[in-house]
Amino acid sequence: MLPEALVAAAFLNLAAATAPPEGLPPDVPVTHSRHRRAALKLPPELRNAGVDDDDAPLSYLVDLRDQLDLGRAATILARNPSSRKAHRQWVSRALASIAARGQGRLRPLLDDLRRKGDIVSWTGVSIVNRLVVTGRPRGIRALAANAEVDFIAPEVESQAALEETTAGPAGAATSWSLDAIGAREAWKLGFDGTGVTVALIDSGASNLHEQLRGNFRGGPSSWFDPLRDDAEPSDVQTGHGTAVLSCAVGRGADDAALGVAPGAKWIAAVGLNGGRYNSVLVTRAADWMLNVGQPDVLILAFRAPGTGCDDSLRRIVNALRAAEILVVFAAGNGGPRARTDVSPANYARLFPGSGTALSVGAVDFDRKADPRSSRGPNRCGASLFPQVVAPGSDVRVAVPAGPSLYRRATGTSFAAGYVGGAAAVLLQAFPDATAARVEEALRNGALDLGPAGPDSTYGHGLVNIPGALNYLRNGPRPHQ
Repeated sequence: MLPEALVAAAFLNLAAATAPPEGLPPDVPVTHSRHRRAALKLPPELRNAGVDDDDAPLSYLVDLRDQLDLGRAATILARNPSSRKAHRQWVSRALASIAARGQGRLRPLLDDLRRKGDIVSWTGVSIVNRLVVTGRPRGIRALAANAEVDFIAPEVESQAALEETTAGPAGAATSWSLDAIGAREAWKLGFDGTGVTVALIDSGASNLHEQLRGNFRGGPSSWFDPLRDDAEPSDVQTGHGTAVLSCAVGRGADDAALGVAPGAKWIAAVGLNGGRYNSVLVTRAADWMLNVGQPDVLILAFRAPGTGCDDSLRRIVNALRAAEILVVFAAGNGGPRARTDVSPANYARLFPGSGTALSVGAVDFDRKADPRSSRGPNRCGASLFPQVVAPGSDVRVAVPAGPSLYRRATGTSFAAGYVGGAAAVLLQAFPDATAARVEEALRNGALDLGPAGPDSTYGHGLVNIPGALNYLRNGPRPHQ
């Protein structure tokens, strides 16, 4: 994030902020939106002249007109091959330099509006050149009239982001899910995610549970709570985040590990409010992930509130992908009807232009699709939905109410957790592989289920870690 007190400093230190990692070019490609009338930048509720300018302050997302040109950035990065870390640093610095310039130019107006009481607070982020502003209608209209501003959207908070079900008592101490996707076979080869960081934006996470207390990365760059400002990890709202993380990186004693990658470290940020999607929280959490947390894998087990194709998170997802963060999406729980895909899991035409969101559906012990797992065809493009499936029906997960409590649960969130863990295992085994290459291996190494070939229920099939490892070892090589 770029809190208001730091934007001036960021602006003055622009040369340092834009200095590229060694081996990458210094030029930062920028795209400029067309100038629009102020009324067209405002949300519909503020276009009405009858709105009282002194109404109570509300929160808004204020997008500025200068943004990173991701198409040209993809070309620059492709022409200058380097490590995932170097790419991540270049993208983070490029985005920060654009945000510092634009937000610095807007600083005098923001300060003036705050002095007048028309704006209560503002915080800058750089994952998208955006301000999170809390203000009265008069202040928001004043921002819309500024040429630096492109679009203003109100804070959105929806119903439950992804509805999961609780099946009952925890049952056996070990999870069938690990054998279903070949995790134990990978462990025997020495691959358990060691050296990889897996992240989550969710309701929170508990580092007190026995599955997660041993591999929390720790330190100030490992936990962010924009909702309550808690300094230590917690998951007091729903327990959803703890459950998902336990599927990815759970690390129980002896043979009781729940997670696919028990050797990986984890970090987390709060992006849901009581299980509800919140556009401000998600923006701030994603910005923290890109600039502070910087994980290798990020699990997004929630849905945006719109139906069909909701593009509100596209810029954020593109920035994460550009930064070589492998993002795993829960496919949603709207099945068994067709066309129950949800965003952002159904995004197509992602960075670098032909990318597809790695959406994960859920199957049961018998490898049958869970009835509630969302199905395609994709309403957001021609790409396959879901991309893959993983265990997500009646699986054993951690519960943060106690250090050794468990339950059985069903939902694509948990399937996404397993695939996030699988991605960590692959990145340990092939540390030089790009995120796109690992996604490709997960698809091509999957076990075909249902009708022969890819389909709108199982995607490419059930994730299989040995198959993905073999693909990375022997499969088609990336274009040079």
